[in-house]
Amino acid sequence: MRRNLLAPSVLLLLAVGGGTLAAVRATWASATVSAAGLPEVDLAVSGSDVVPGAVGLAMLAMAAGAGVLAAGPRLRRVIGAIVALAGVVGVVMSVATDSAMDTARARAIDEAAVSGIAVDWSTTAAQALSVAGFVLIAITGVLVAWLGPRWATMGRKYETPAAREPESSDLWKAMDDGVDPTA
Repeated sequence: MRRNLLAPSVLLLLAVGGGTLAAVRATWASATVSAAGLPEVDLAVSGSDVVPGAVGLAMLAMAAGAGVLAAGPRLRRVIGAIVALAGVVGVVMSVATDSAMDTARARAIDEAAVSGIAVDWSTTAAQALSVAGFVLIAITGVLVAWLGPRWATMGRKYETPAAREPESSDLWKAMDDGVDPTA
């Protein structure tokens, strides 16, 4: 059963990374500011505005999907650990902005009330979706680090000729052809 998890893990990294990227790039909060005699101003804040590093972390998860597919057992463990760390960092960064956004909203509403400006502030579920995406990225990273070394790898035909060790039959064939295999 464990050997059959390579393709689902690669697809999961691609899907969760892509979904998290979409959630990070979506609007997390918006505000409409209006004052007497002036036109309304609409403001929108996306996750990439608040947490610019989250875009890179989501893209790292998608790139790791290709890396897991091509990597050997040891490198899969490293890739899984990096993906798990990226997921944890993404969760921390996304959750840390929650209190900052609440503080900014409260400050904007307080200052608007003093100056006679009306502020209509609203948030979306995109931040919660990005946190959930980063949690899934972390779980998938742990799965890859734990089970990845047991999965099948690409065959020897994908290795460079210099990386392949010659088999004894190849050595005899080279000697029959008059080539010194030790040179």
